[in-house]
Amino acid sequence: MEKNPKCPKCNADKTVPIVYGFPGLEMLESYEKGEIMIGGCDIGPDSPKWHCKKCGHQWGFLLSKLN
Repeated sequence: MEKNPKCPKCNADKTVPIVYGFPGLEMLESYEKGEIMIGGCDIGPDSPKWHCKKCGHQWGFLLSKLN
């Protein structure tokens, strides 16, 4: 599993992955524990991969952008 990076905006260590899809019980429990951020069901080329729990900044791309 990829290690959570520091936030590029505020340099905080409090970052979590953004998980997409219809949330089931396991996903909701992880969200309640603060282990993930729920990103919804729509995934596009601009969908962020990481969320900072300190400043709210979201960054990275879940999908690779094709040029």
